[in-house]
Amino acid sequence: MGKNLAGTTISLPELESALAEGRLVYYYQPKISLVTGKTSGAEALLRWIEPDGTVIPPAEFIPLAEESGFITEIARSMFPKLIADLLIIHDVNDALTVSFNLTAQDFASPEITDLIRDAVLCKKVDPKRLQIELTEASILDGSKPIARVYLQTLVDLGLTLAMDDFGTGYSSIDTLSLWPFSVIKIDKGLIGRMHECPKCTAIIQSSIRMAHILGINIVAEGIETSEVYDFLMQAGCTEAQGFWMGRPLPMEAFLTFIKKDPRWSGLPIGLIHIAQLDHIHWRKTLIDQVINSSFEGSAGKVRRFTAEMDHTQCRLGCWIYGHGQEFKGRRAFDLLEEPHRRLHEAGRKLIDAAERDAPHNEIADLLRALTQESSILLGLLQELENQAVI
Repeated sequence: MGKNLAGTTISLPELESALAEGRLVYYYQPKISLVTGKTSGAEALLRWIEPDGTVIPPAEFIPLAEESGFITEIARSMFPKLIADLLIIHDVNDALTVSFNLTAQDFASPEITDLIRDAVLCKKVDPKRLQIELTEASILDGSKPIARVYLQTLVDLGLTLAMDDFGTGYSSIDTLSLWPFSVIKIDKGLIGRMHECPKCTAIIQSSIRMAHILGINIVAEGIETSEVYDFLMQAGCTEAQGFWMGRPLPMEAFLTFIKKDPRWSGLPIGLIHIAQLDHIHWRKTLIDQVINSSFEGSAGKVRRFTAEMDHTQCRLGCWIYGHGQEFKGRRAFDLLEEPHRRLHEAGRKLIDAAERDAPHNEIADLLRALTQESSILLGLLQELENQAVI
């Protein structure tokens, strides 16, 4: 048999038979939280199992399925199996999020969207525990408005959307801005070249920082050594996936895996450093706006202050009441809340003074009060970072 356009010796009729006869199954590759060190979920990956136990890898049949359009029939037929597996997985651990791969082709009609929506509305699955992964290439190949509408429908239901293979496309950032992604997955090729390619390392670090600024999670895939795991954790990455933590497992083996509840290192040291940068950015933004308004502007101009004044909603506050809770009980962390609250109170006073055109000496005194609380916060964050590495 000759090779088809996808480069394999598998024919479309063979693939159709495999699907009809139930030889396509899901394997589950664990995802690990770099914040807690615990299993946070898994990616559902298709495998073709022959009667003699031979496993045909996806690279042998997925390209054929995509080029022929049969990939959508596979998605439609396999989704009920995914939901059945998910119910069992959540009987063991209902905090795990399972992701599965779709393509833009799957959203050329409402059928897949309707299947997923019905599963959510019938309470078969918690939408917050279901994630759709799409590659940028898939989106660019099928970026019709109708696909975006269907995806937005699912996001509005509570599902999360992850951009797979981030960093491989020529317009990843632009795509990220146009579609409702809340997760990005750093391509394993970048991860694999990181130690021999300083540019790859810089791209990864910048991607992690960008994701944090955007308030979205970032997953690194293709992790094969403890050194790479530790680097990503210290850089502030939030989730990890790779052979070093766990290979794709058949359902029974994955259930055994999560029952054992394995633990990896999980002190999110990198997130402490990012929290420091977040605070410095917040302070600089506020001070710049106050100075521009009070010392350089005219009394009658329109002023707009964009720094978040709710101490629970700024990026540092979101960290303190979110990922930072992993450090609860440590002296430096437990002391953060009060000076952070005072900092925002000082910020509100500054804005009020600027809006009523207070004298410059009053503005200067309030700026000193703000920077004093900022210094206390930065000192505590540095102390916490030093404690965490011991």
